[in-house]
Amino acid sequence: MTATFFYQIIEGWAWIPLALVYWSLLGFCIYYFKGNRKLGDWFQKSKKAPFWITFTTLIGLFPLTILIMNYHLFHSVWLILSWLLFAIINPWLEEYYWRGVLFDSLLTKFPAWFAILYTTILFVISHPLMWGVFSYASQSYHLYIYLSVTGIVWAITYLKTKSLRSIILSHCIVDIGNLTVLTFLNIYIPPTM
Repeated sequence: MTATFFYQIIEGWAWIPLALVYWSLLGFCIYYFKGNRKLGDWFQKSKKAPFWITFTTLIGLFPLTILIMNYHLFHSVWLILSWLLFAIINPWLEEYYWRGVLFDSLLTKFPAWFAILYTTILFVISHPLMWGVFSYASQSYHLYIYLSVTGIVWAITYLKTKSLRSIILSHCIVDIGNLTVLTFLNIYIPPTM
């Protein structure tokens, strides 16, 4: 609703009020549903699972090719600052919610495979329902495939390492590489669209 309302007024810049509402709701859910767990518990040093930590990092590096081929699209300091700010804030809140609070709560009642699929499906669906209101790139089936892969890999990595440390780093690199704010403003539209 936030995206639709603000899109009518400020078009692609609706990403700002949407991000603020989304992050506030995620923050509320994290605070309210984390139980006795401390936020630092999710960011502890990873348990030994070098394959999954490496795989998570490699998955994160993939979108950097988009940045390398399109760095010339950054034509203002405001775009650069908002892009970096989004890429720093968003991964923390999303991962603490999707792979932290929600995933952990599901593991108490369901098998791991169900928690992985459930959180991944909701993570994938959330993107077009929010960002896809104003962003062509967020409506791409290529994005759904990539989000599905990263959602599964990040959930398995969290399951194996019991830490969000490498996942947040990977997510941050993804948000930098895929030019988030530029896609929200439709300055960058993937060539397959």
